[in-house]
Amino acid sequence: MPVGNTGVLLVDWDNLAGAVIGRGHLVERGIVDALWSDATTRCGGHLQYKHMAAVRFDGSITTAMTEHLIDAEVVVSLKEQADIHLTVLAMDYLHQGCGQFVLVTGDQDFIPLIRRLLRDGCRVTVVYGDPDRLSPQFRSILTLPGLDSICIDDIYSLRQPPAADCKALLGLVELQRRGVILGGREQAERTATLAQWGVLPDEDELRYWALIESIGQKVTRTDAAVRAKDGFLPRPMTRVYVDLNAGRFTDLVAVDYAVRRLAARPKGLTATQLRSGPFQSDDGSRLLRVLDALTAVRLVRRGADDTYSVTTDDLALGYLEPLWRVHAALTMESFRQQRRSIPYRKLSGLIGAGGVGQGPNRRAAGAVSQAIRYAATAGVIDAVAVDGDRHAIATDSAFVRPIENAYHELYRAFADRGPSPVPENEILEFMTVRDRTRAEPVFGYDSRDRHRVLRVLAQSRALTWRDEKVTVPRTRWGDAGSSFA
Repeated sequence: MPVGNTGVLLVDWDNLAGAVIGRGHLVERGIVDALWSDATTRCGGHLQYKHMAAVRFDGSITTAMTEHLIDAEVVVSLKEQADIHLTVLAMDYLHQGCGQFVLVTGDQDFIPLIRRLLRDGCRVTVVYGDPDRLSPQFRSILTLPGLDSICIDDIYSLRQPPAADCKALLGLVELQRRGVILGGREQAERTATLAQWGVLPDEDELRYWALIESIGQKVTRTDAAVRAKDGFLPRPMTRVYVDLNAGRFTDLVAVDYAVRRLAARPKGLTATQLRSGPFQSDDGSRLLRVLDALTAVRLVRRGADDTYSVTTDDLALGYLEPLWRVHAALTMESFRQQRRSIPYRKLSGLIGAGGVGQGPNRRAAGAVSQAIRYAATAGVIDAVAVDGDRHAIATDSAFVRPIENAYHELYRAFADRGPSPVPENEILEFMTVRDRTRAEPVFGYDSRDRHRVLRVLAQSRALTWRDEKVTVPRTRWGDAGSSFA
């Protein structure tokens, strides 16, 4: 079949972006500009067809594609690799007589397509993102006569992300997860621990308090429970917590997502494989600073094969689920009793009834007590004095707003259908559709996140979930639309 001069640009964007981020560089719109310019030159000004395939495109990338008239090919998931979609397009253009192809990928699944294009006399250029990650088979194909190959570095100067440190945030939250109180006198060698992690330059306690002043918040409660001779009395007490503004919470959500994925993969994942969820359309800066923080705080190690794996076995629930579980259980019970608080001694039994997380150890006393301790040190619950007794009260904490928002959105949509159960797949589809156009999802980034929301709410008796059916009953918490806090 005779071939012409018409040029085609096909970009496996997820593969290229993952390779660039894996090298510690940013993915930015300039890469798209460079790909278009280089392909146009190589095709002698005859570049006519242009496509980029990915699960999702960042806004700046979409803008560049629009300016260069590059068609977006959105694939369903990373499991549905772009190679199938782009190969179909390539074969269509080959049959139309196109003779110049620029393929942007390092995926060896494109090898059959490359061989076919060369066999039919086409001029082929392959642009890859990282020479060190090419398979031996892919390296071999790049040596075939008639094929040009270049690294993205040859057409664009990759940039490293600006200094952005979330180690301090993670360091303080990790201390809280371990049950360490941030305020008051030095305890549990918190300053020394932060210095070991590189969060503080040394063990000078003044530096610790300077850090608290910068990203901490002090909350004064006038009715805090203070032990007295005959019980507990209300006294003014100042608590110290992490100040979770919007930017810090976004980083914490990303950390939470990363550690849960890594905990589920004992053999580890590369930075490229982690590029999903909150990192899917990230330019690399968020993923790299999260990995840097997790490595510094020694929760994650980087292996010789560039895979990241967790160093502890208690991160499967991440940083948010234990807090959501304690908050939701306490709030549901407070509304059920129509009281602002419940006796603190009953909290363990309340949460233990449903457990924390999933698996055979979810009701273990250690897991329950650790979750309660974490919720207290993070400021999700507090202890107040009521009639000489110590009570637990839910607070207005940024940590738990996601589970509150998720519950009330489900409640508004499905409570009127109770007590009839709703098929689980209908609930999950509702979550997916509602989050599809949001910049930040309410129900999470994937099916695992959506199941986590249902699990926490079911364990907290806000809904029932069994036999692939979900029932959202009428509750005082649902009707109130907020917590007592």
